[in-house]
Amino acid sequence: MITAHKTSRSRGLIIPILAVVMVAMLGFIALAIDIGMIAVARTQSQNAADTAAMAGARTLNGDTSGGYNETGAKAQALQVAMSSTIQANAISKSQVDLKIGSYTYDYSQTKFVVNIPALTTDTPNLVKSTITATGQNLFGRMLGNSAFNISSTATAVHRPRDVAIILDMSGSMRFDSLLGVPYSGDRTQSNNPESVYPQFGHYSSTSAGLQNTSGPDTISGDSFGLANITVATDAGDPIVDDFYQNALGATPIPAFTPAPDRYATTPDGDQPLMKYRTTTPAQTVQQITNGTATFNGYTATPFTGYTGPTVPEFKGYTQGPRYWGKTFFIWPPDPRTANDWRQKFFGVTDNTVLWDSSGNWKVPSSSTYSVNYTAILAWIKQTPNPFPPRLRAGRILYYDAIPSSISTSSYPPSDPNQRFWKEYIDYVLGLYQKSSSAYDVVTKYTGYGDDYIWGTPKISVKPTGTGNANYMNTADNPERPKLHFWFGPMTMIDFLGNYNMWSQYTNWNPYWPGNCHEGPLWACKLGVQSALEDIRNNHPNDFVSLMYFSTPKFSASGSGSFNRVRVPLGRNYSRLSDTLWFPPSTIDTPGTEIRPYDSDNLDVPRAYGGTTTVMGFMLAYNQFSGNASLRTFAPSPAPAGDAGGLGRKGAQRLIILETDGMANNAATAAFTNAGANNSYYKVRLPGEYPTNSGTVTTQIYSVVNQICALETASSPGYSTARKPVLIHCMGLGPIFDPSTNSSQRAAALDLMQNIQYIGGTQATATTPLAPYKIITGTAQQRSDKIRQAFSAIMQDGVQVSLIE
Repeated sequence: MITAHKTSRSRGLIIPILAVVMVAMLGFIALAIDIGMIAVARTQSQNAADTAAMAGARTLNGDTSGGYNETGAKAQALQVAMSSTIQANAISKSQVDLKIGSYTYDYSQTKFVVNIPALTTDTPNLVKSTITATGQNLFGRMLGNSAFNISSTATAVHRPRDVAIILDMSGSMRFDSLLGVPYSGDRTQSNNPESVYPQFGHYSSTSAGLQNTSGPDTISGDSFGLANITVATDAGDPIVDDFYQNALGATPIPAFTPAPDRYATTPDGDQPLMKYRTTTPAQTVQQITNGTATFNGYTATPFTGYTGPTVPEFKGYTQGPRYWGKTFFIWPPDPRTANDWRQKFFGVTDNTVLWDSSGNWKVPSSSTYSVNYTAILAWIKQTPNPFPPRLRAGRILYYDAIPSSISTSSYPPSDPNQRFWKEYIDYVLGLYQKSSSAYDVVTKYTGYGDDYIWGTPKISVKPTGTGNANYMNTADNPERPKLHFWFGPMTMIDFLGNYNMWSQYTNWNPYWPGNCHEGPLWACKLGVQSALEDIRNNHPNDFVSLMYFSTPKFSASGSGSFNRVRVPLGRNYSRLSDTLWFPPSTIDTPGTEIRPYDSDNLDVPRAYGGTTTVMGFMLAYNQFSGNASLRTFAPSPAPAGDAGGLGRKGAQRLIILETDGMANNAATAAFTNAGANNSYYKVRLPGEYPTNSGTVTTQIYSVVNQICALETASSPGYSTARKPVLIHCMGLGPIFDPSTNSSQRAAALDLMQNIQYIGGTQATATTPLAPYKIITGTAQQRSDKIRQAFSAIMQDGVQVSLIE
């Protein structure tokens, strides 16, 4: 009885306990649902903040004129945020807070920091978005907690990259603009497609070879496009149009004006005479007079019994068509003393003093002849004068006056105008003064090449007698000049840019300005300039450095170029653009010019020298370094970071190499291991120079591997597991055209493919270079392809990322 009574009472207690438990359970379920709703709302809010920040950061650019598109970035971020929902409710404008800032490298902390707002010295590259919202609890309101507040923040930045652009400035970068080819040693043929050229007198001979009608050539593995000296070609506009005669800072006035085309067959001034009673050009006095009369010269009656066309009175010059200019050379010379160019300009009338027995031009000496520069200068300045009163281009002043005389008491003349005109006159005469008293005949390196045989060459001793009897042997017939003896724009431009002379005489310096249309370099520069503008506008957190390579200086007194980086890492796009075209000193000191003989002439951004690709990679390594001692190593006016030291730890390193051929020149330098992000090669200016020794490709692969090594390696590079160094290569010019039969093409492609393999941008070393990295075609096509290749490279990978 007692036991049954107790059991009944226990059962009765379950109902109220169950009620209490059920209420608690329902509360926990409601709380769980509300917490889940809050979590979902927070996720939705964070997603909205993330996408808004990413969209805004992508819209920021580097265009200062448009305020970096900050307004557009905020509008885009707001639009993306407002297209999102939280708990099925659209986000309103009032819920979105947007801030623009910069993700900046702090060199004192050696890390990137967030600055909101952006520092005045920075390009805005960061968007921070904050989304706030008030949500409604489903069950919490029954407990007096009807709403909840959430806030989500996201910060997106343009991922920082340190970019090194390495451009080929070797001599082959002008192979599409050489007047005569090949580039080294004797010029054996014209490379000029100009259709208007002298065809009178000895130029009627097929041996003259003044025009190239065969198209681009491949000689000994080197590819040459047709020259754009006086006409537009695939290489670009005519170089003759790149020179000016105006005063510094004044409205540009072209330096040269073409003569009439009709002068190609009927020149102005003195015209060659015909064979006796024919219309065929005569080669000798004997052919003119038929040996039956005395030659009177270029008069109305050249000899007794003359029945040919009327001959104008002697003028002392023959003017050719277009840009040929004028020459005093005419054969035979006028026998009158005042008109005989041999006597006027060289002080002799004996042909054996000027030519050897085979008709080859001799050098001046105490036993031959001397050059009368005063007489030649006076003749040049007489009408028609093919030269302007001054000549300048690309911030180089070539001369500001044509002198009346030239001092030969010292070598070279100290006056820059006299030196310029002496060297040019010598060049046109087929001479090069290599020391204070020694000359070489260099006609074979100039123009279209050496003089040529027309008829039977013969030079003999001057006859004895008086009057016309001792004029000269009537059968004398020297070899005939192509551009030899022609004073005019064509020889002036060839003189300024003669690569063959440089290959023969290391102290001969090409003088073309950096902004002339030398091909294929001109197209390369245009494409790179356009690409730099794209980088400036679309990649506001990228630092860019620019460096060139050819044959570097191997000592302080060396004749090489481009040991100094052109532009250190940073966002100085004005300098990046200017340095493509102008000498460094004129950029460091605005409003200035240089002379051809200034030391800075060697660093004008023009093409010449060997292909020392490794030098560009060593400079790139130093640019990526963060070693503080490098930043001020080069004294003013060089900008900070000229020797390196502005590399940013944590930025991805990217190298873009452009070349137009196979590396052929060695250079090596000591490596200083100062730890991760602080090491460098000892090629810092001033005072440090590479050594010209070693194996070319081995050196390149060694430096490339060093750059791409991990930061943690015993000899540190700049790669991390998440951010490996990337290297892209471009092949520019005719050597890479599949239709070009060049033996260097395969070797050059193999080199670039191996570099890209080490640099992590292709799967194997034998993978062919991507088609968009092969830059061929006309100048405009090459320029466009370079810009497109840069764009593809810069867009590769993740551009914008969240850091918060």
